[in-house]
Amino acid sequence: MGAKLELGSPMICTYLLGHDDHYTSHDFVTFYWSTYVSEARSYWHPDDAYKTTEKVALIKKNNRVIGLSPVFDYVYRPETLDTMCLYDWVTRCKRVK
Repeated sequence: MGAKLELGSPMICTYLLGHDDHYTSHDFVTFYWSTYVSEARSYWHPDDAYKTTEKVALIKKNNRVIGLSPVFDYVYRPETLDTMCLYDWVTRCKRVK
């Protein structure tokens, strides 16, 4: 259905210029709950047949290969953020280069 949708010129210009197509007072964060649940469940059921595999982005930096994953970012967060719950982590923290 989305492929047959006709778009007006104001909407196309807004998209090409990188402007938002709606106005809201909140910033929403994309959050994939199932990957966090799967990781937590793996500690209690290591041989779980329903375990989903998470995709991890690999980058090479200083001749080392590093895996990037939002779940691992939370699991291996610094000790100073150890008391931060998952909700606060997702809403307050942002990965920077």
